[in-house]
Amino acid sequence: MGPLNDKTIIVTGASSGFGEAIAIACAAEGARVSLVARRVAALERVAADIRATGGLALVCPADVSDDDQVYAAVEKTREAFGSIDILVNNAGVNIPQRSIEETEPEQWRKLLEVNLTSAFVFTRAVLPAMKARGDGLIINIASRAAMVPNLRAGVAYSTSKIGMEALNDIINLEGNAVGVRACIVNPGAGNTPIMDLRPVHISHEERMKMIQSEDIAATVVYLAKLPKRVNVNLISMLPTQR
Repeated sequence: MGPLNDKTIIVTGASSGFGEAIAIACAAEGARVSLVARRVAALERVAADIRATGGLALVCPADVSDDDQVYAAVEKTREAFGSIDILVNNAGVNIPQRSIEETEPEQWRKLLEVNLTSAFVFTRAVLPAMKARGDGLIINIASRAAMVPNLRAGVAYSTSKIGMEALNDIINLEGNAVGVRACIVNPGAGNTPIMDLRPVHISHEERMKMIQSEDIAATVVYLAKLPKRVNVNLISMLPTQR
């Protein structure tokens, strides 16, 4: 039994990168973990890794830009595990085009649907029950681009992460009085598959200096372990060597 025993956690974008590491780390602490992403085979692999060490994992394939699939994933989680204690809005994408001129409107819309609108819809799906229960935690994995928009991250990505920061603030305004908390985690450069889309190649040595998936996972576990009287509303992270 771990400190997160009997907690049910939904992790979006759980098939790789930060999301995979978060799911595995939370399961290792005793949580029941619902894995959400599009790639079924990748989710099954993560679930198998969790189950191999005695953890509980549920595979919930979903396109997070589709509202119906989001609500279906939340309902499937409730049916399997009961009340949802923690939601980790981690799903995110970027595109190679970073400037306003290069970014097509359709690319902009799709990126915001995945990075921001999905976080809103997942939150909307779990928040009423959390309020009614008087307990719940929503962790929004964003980016330092929410604090310092930049062309390296791109116009669409930076905008989506600023939007997530506003969403996080509103969750706290609505939820704190009844025991619901939200924290936005803003990592700087992180060694995830998104880095493959950077216009300029990043060497292995440079990537090893970045924030790693296990660092974000440890941060999420720390937040999940805090008593509900404590609300950490923002964590800003930077690589030490940058």
